[in-house]
Amino acid sequence: MDILPYVRPGDELAATRIYAAALFQKLRPFFGTIEAAASFLAPHMRRDRGVSAILGGRVVGIAGYRLDGTGLFEPKWRHFRQRFGFFGTSIRVAGLAFLDKTDADGVLSMDGIAVSEEARGKGAGTALLGAVVDVARRTGQHAVRLDVIDTNPRARALYERNGFVPEKRRELGFLKPIFGFSSATTMCRQVDAGSGPA
Repeated sequence: MDILPYVRPGDELAATRIYAAALFQKLRPFFGTIEAAASFLAPHMRRDRGVSAILGGRVVGIAGYRLDGTGLFEPKWRHFRQRFGFFGTSIRVAGLAFLDKTDADGVLSMDGIAVSEEARGKGAGTALLGAVVDVARRTGQHAVRLDVIDTNPRARALYERNGFVPEKRRELGFLKPIFGFSSATTMCRQVDAGSGPA
């Protein structure tokens, strides 16, 4: 398995499908189906804001991050409006803003991590996390931050094995029926200049 510090040209849709499938619980209220989410998001991918896993010549995993104010996907208001109209755009942009992370000095925020079913159990998740930690180190960040929802204990276990520790938990309250999960925990890993990958 090869880990690339970017997403290859031509892999945008395949990588976004993997991403949308893994994060569908968060994306479902806005897009309805995995394919709808992938087809909308893929054209707005910033390939330099992701790391990817390649197996047998095909992309099988992706992890995104925010750097210098931009993340893995950067659709604009006009793109939402072309697809969903004014009212649909207002709802979606407001909802997605609720899930968005605020930037913090010296902290690299992850935009999600996803591995296809065929590549699970082969170390892709750990390798992708290690590649993101390398990005943080290269760009002078002192920590990597991510969120994990309470209905995904497998992901949380992966993060804990790779040095991430919980910092705070956010309850969704009345939004639980919309998203299907109750809370999200922010986890953080410190990045030392001399430490190796996760």
